[in-house]
Parts: sequence; C-alpha cells; structure tokens
Amino acid sequence: MTAGEDILITQAPVGPTKPASQREFLFKTTDQFSLEEQEQFLLLFAKTFPRALGREEFVRKYLRTPQGHSYHGLMYVNGVLVGAYNLIPYVYDCSGLRRLFGLSVDTMIAAEHRGGPFNLMKMASLACDGARREGVCFAFGFPNENAYAFTCRVLKWVDMGELDFYVLPLRIGAIKRGLRWADLLSRLGAAAWVRLPSLSRPPVSRFAIEKVNDRQFKAHRYDGQHKRVDLGAGEECTYRTCLEADGVRTTYLIDVTPLTAGCFARAVRAVHARVAGGSDLLLYVGRLPFRPPGLFKVPPGRRPRRIRMCGRILDPRVLTEDVLNVEAWNVNVSNFDVR
Repeated sequence: MTAGEDILITQAPVGPTKPASQREFLFKTTDQFSLEEQEQFLLLFAKTFPRALGREEFVRKYLRTPQGHSYHGLMYVNGVLVGAYNLIPYVYDCSGLRRLFGLSVDTMIAAEHRGGPFNLMKMASLACDGARREGVCFAFGFPNENAYAFTCRVLKWVDMGELDFYVLPLRIGAIKRGLRWADLLSRLGAAAWVRLPSLSRPPVSRFAIEKVNDRQFKAHRYDGQHKRVDLGAGEECTYRTCLEADGVRTTYLIDVTPLTAGCFARAVRAVHARVAGGSDLLLYVGRLPFRPPGLFKVPPGRRPRRIRMCGRILDPRVLTEDVLNVEAWNVNVSNFDVR
C-alpha cells in the first residue's frame, strides 16, 4: 500500500463488482460471485497453489454446504480479484447441540500484493464477521508452516494441538529404497498384523465435538476418488489412495464412523483387503483416544510434517473455551480438505 492510496471497506451488493480505481475489500458469499469473479477466483487459485481448482470442484466445495454457500473476505485492485480469505460452514455436534462452524481454507493473495499483514487481516476480519452474522460461532483451520505464525500471532487464533500420524507399511521398499529386498516380508507381516486380536478392552470413545456426518456432508466432502466401505451395523469408513510426490502410493484412511476401537479395527482390515496389492502405505491422520488396532503411531520427531489445529471463538455466547482443546474433538482428515 502506498501513501495516500484509498482503502474502501463495504458490504458487497449481489451481482458483479464495478471496476474500481482503488483497492477494495469486500465481503461476499459464494452465491454472490459473478461468473467473471468465479473465473478470477479459479485463476488466482491456480497461481497460488500447485494444482488447479476446476469449476465442478469449486461448486462442490464452496456451494454444496449446509448454508448453500461459503464466506469470503475479498481484495480487489482495479476491479480484479487479487486476494481471498475463505470460510466453509459445517454442522458440528457440540455436546448434543448442533452448531455451525467455519473451516478456513485456500487463503490466497496475488504475489505482487503480498508483504505486510494488513491485507490478510482485513480479508480475514470480513470473512469471520460475515460468517458470524449467519450463525457461525467458531472458526478453525490447519495452517501450514508459512501461515501458522500469522494465524496465531496476528489473527490471535489459539493453537488447539497437533494431529497424530498412524501408519502401516505395506511395501517397505517403496518407503526405504534400501529395503526393497524385504517387500514380500513386509506385505506378509502387514496382512498378519491387521488380523491380530486386541489383547485389551479400550474405553468407549465419547467426543464432545464431532462433525455431523450426514448425506449433505458426504456429497460436499467426497468425490469419485474416495471409496466408502459399509462395515455393517451402521459402521462405515472412507479411504482414498494417492500417489505422493515421493512416489509412495499412500492410502489415507480418511474417516471411520463411529470412531471406536472395534470399528477402527474392522475398517483397517477392510481397507487393507481392498488396497494391499496396489498401495505402499496405509495412513490415518487424527486424534485417537485408544491404541489403533493394526497401525503404528509415528513418534512426534518422525512425523513427515506438523498438522496443527487452530481456532477462534466467534460467538462466546454459545461456546466455551473447551472447544479450543483438540482432545475434545473427533478430528481427522475428513475435517479438512487435503485428501
């Protein structure tokens, strides 16, 4: 921002934004985007992240929500969209009461307009204020290393805790090239390990906070690349196999419902049976109140990356600070949009 440059902050009208000669910060819901703004959003996404966001995914992600839209704090320069801070609404069960939470995703700003916290602060404030007006009482996210300090120090969000990694190597040679000779042994060992019975009786899992895993959520969160397995008796799990940058075929056990030790064990066995011949690693990322049957917990110092959950209470009238402790949550990859 240069000296004397005008800053205009306003509630956007429905419809296209008129070209402006100054920098503008606007709040919009996704259904207020014009077709031109949608195109500019997709272009900005492609310039910011290592992959493109298609129109079909844009609709599923931002419009197929409980509210029929998401919330956006936007920055324009001369009528062109150059920055966006986004919150997607979800329904959560909080100790028996249903509440709207907002997930922060895809924060982006054009390279030529970065530098200094002001622009992101303004966009974040607009998105959170607009979401709160529609009943969103809590905002949360999983910032990467670059965004973590800004989220906690500047936006004053609370670090709620880290997610754990639980793994089962299926083909050890894909993970450690020098151990390719042991691939057959690792596959046989994994097949035996997932079938071992538990020697203890884990406590029944109860979570104060967990997403409402209904039909609307599944239509929003999952696409044709995700596979769901019916485990019977109302139990199910969701998984997806991805080829990672290091060449390892990783199967993410994304969600298990309900999250109990018994259901988790059945999910691991079912997914293993489906992917053992075409995957190198089975992975679950989240918080578990029990020792995961069939998987090994990765020590903190050996995790491939840190996934830290951060949050901010938007309406203290309906939430207490208990929501800011990750131990109260049933949280895993299904709660955010990485896989």
